[in-house]
Amino acid sequence: MKKITAIILMFIILTGAFNVYAAQIDNIITKEKAISIVKDKLGDIKYDNLNVQYREFTNKDSVWILSYTKNDIFENTSITLNAKTGDIIRYNFISDYNGSKNLNRNDAKKIADEFLNKVKPTKLSKYKFDSAHENDTYREYNFKWRREENGVKFLYDTINVSVDKKTGYVTHYTYDWTEGDLPTLKNVIDINEATKLFKGYLRPRLVYTIIYDKNKGDVKLVYVSPSPQYMINAYTGDIIDINGTKVELKNTGEGNEGKITLDKFYNKSSKPVTKDEAYNIASKYASKDYELKNTAYIEKYAGLDLNVWTFAWNKVNGIGYLHVAVNANTGNVVDVLKSTKSDLSLSISRETALKKAESFIKDNFKDIVPYLDFRSNTENQTGEEVYGYHFVFPLKQYNIPFINNGITVDVDGKGNVSAYTYKNYDIPIPMPSNIMTQDEITDKYLKNGNFSLKYYKPEGKDIIPVYTVDDPIYSNLIDAISGEIIKPY
Repeated sequence: MKKITAIILMFIILTGAFNVYAAQIDNIITKEKAISIVKDKLGDIKYDNLNVQYREFTNKDSVWILSYTKNDIFENTSITLNAKTGDIIRYNFISDYNGSKNLNRNDAKKIADEFLNKVKPTKLSKYKFDSAHENDTYREYNFKWRREENGVKFLYDTINVSVDKKTGYVTHYTYDWTEGDLPTLKNVIDINEATKLFKGYLRPRLVYTIIYDKNKGDVKLVYVSPSPQYMINAYTGDIIDINGTKVELKNTGEGNEGKITLDKFYNKSSKPVTKDEAYNIASKYASKDYELKNTAYIEKYAGLDLNVWTFAWNKVNGIGYLHVAVNANTGNVVDVLKSTKSDLSLSISRETALKKAESFIKDNFKDIVPYLDFRSNTENQTGEEVYGYHFVFPLKQYNIPFINNGITVDVDGKGNVSAYTYKNYDIPIPMPSNIMTQDEITDKYLKNGNFSLKYYKPEGKDIIPVYTVDDPIYSNLIDAISGEIIKPY
């Protein structure tokens, strides 16, 4: 049932009428049985409307999705069952009731345990509570159990339960189990060799990025892994992606982060501008075949401490769009997005497309070329064979890439620049002082992330042993000062 969560959630929120698949299929429980299982495990759910859906997926998974809605005080309870085993694998509860409790974490844990005892998935005994995992929000306590066999955790096979602090209700529950025979652990490389490989190829690098907290964005100096999807094949020592495919990465060695300098990118403008002045600045990006459609003044643009004038143009004849934002306090262009029709028939190589993108930048952004990081485009991007090529060139501040600032260029299948963005949010950024070294941050990351042997099943392949941290997708941002793993929002 792995990796169908996103698909399921799209259907859960729908409340329209559906034709439920009613025919009897071998090994598939009936709609009536699915409803009966929910009642047996969770009791009578009060509702005014019940919507039932049956879904099959190309990987042979199939589910029943039951959505109970109560109208007086709005409540929606959405439950997804594995149509073959009858296990409740997803549960989501939404209510207009705010509650007045103030639960502590221990009391919430008891509620989570009671809920698990009710739903009791088939393989519950294979999971162990992760007492070190605390990813609470201002409204919910979040608890995690991890599948563990032969003393080895199974990557992404988890049980998650969320409890509302004010109501005491369980609001979310997920259960993931991967089918397949467990591989032998003979002849795997040891942790020391895996650690050496990580430090050579996957060690975190220093960047600036914007971290959002309650929709307010601040710039932080963080270390980030080159890609959270990379793992180490414990049989071969190869660096592999989530598909189990070997990837070729450059060995950066130990402690080779870029030299920090104090040549911060200089923004030319530094005075407030009127709407007309901002328009004159922005219109330099618009050719004669573009027509202005709207103008706006926006405060707290993109959740940042930015007040901007924005201008939007459409192409007069054909497909095309241009958006430009100008900082109203400094006159700097902080955001540009331009797109046009693209040709999806891929007839050029990635190397040729990259040269096209670099030439476009050098012709159109001469002033900032010395401050761009041209090293970020060595890896193929997902979907390039369908949508063309996408390249990212971050701007550097103090010779440190600012991954939210910079230029992106899309090159279509015929070698035309079909879209580009330019961002240079001129907001205060922290000085790169009193930060941990790359060696220090790497050691702390491996320890805090529990870098160790795991089981992992790439899509369509057998289970293999890999070395990685417990939550590679969610734990790749590390505060450069404290060394703690932080949330991106």
